[in-house]
Amino acid sequence: LTVTTYDAAISACVKGGQWKRALSLLDTMRSSGLEPTVSMYNAAISVCEKGGQWEWALELLDEMQSGGAEPDVTTYSTAISACELAGKHGHAVHLLVAAISSTTFSTLWQRHMLDVRELSDPVARTAVRLALVDMVRRPDERRFHDIERDFVIFAGTRGEGAARRPSMLALFRDEFAGTECRQDDR
Repeated sequence: LTVTTYDAAISACVKGGQWKRALSLLDTMRSSGLEPTVSMYNAAISVCEKGGQWEWALELLDEMQSGGAEPDVTTYSTAISACELAGKHGHAVHLLVAAISSTTFSTLWQRHMLDVRELSDPVARTAVRLALVDMVRRPDERRFHDIERDFVIFAGTRGEGAARRPSMLALFRDEFAGTECRQDDR
C-alpha cells in the first residue's frame, strides 16, 4: 500500500466516523515503514474529535510532534475542539497556549482585543477563556482595568457574528458568574 492509499482510507474513516479504524490504519502504516502526513494526522484527530475521543486526539498530536511533523492551524484547532467539546477546558487552554507559542495563532489577540472570527465555536470559547484567565492572573500587566468596558471580542460582522454571540455570552454567564454580560451591536 502507498501513502496515497492510506490517506484515502483514513479520509473514508473520517466520513464514516470510524475513529478506531483510522487509528489502526495509522499503526499499520507506521509498521510498514511509511510516515503519516500532517493531513493524515489531521484527519485522524478530526475523527477522534467527532467520536468524543479527546485522549486519542491528544495522543496523535503528541505522536505527530515526536515524529518531527509540525502541527498546523487545523491540527491545533481540531485537538482544541476535541478537548473543549469533552469539557476538558484545561487541556484545550494548554493546547491554545502551545499553538500561540508556535506562532500558529500568534495574531489571535493583542492585549484587550480578541479576534475569533476565523475560529470554530469550541476554539473561540477556549480563546475567550484563555484571554480572560490571563487578564485575571496578571493584573499588573493589564493596560486597562475595566474588562467589561475595554475587553473587545471580534466575533464577526452583524451577519457572521450573530451566531457566535450567544455562545460567547453563555461562556461569560456560565464560567464567569457575577460578571454582567451585555451585547454591543456596533
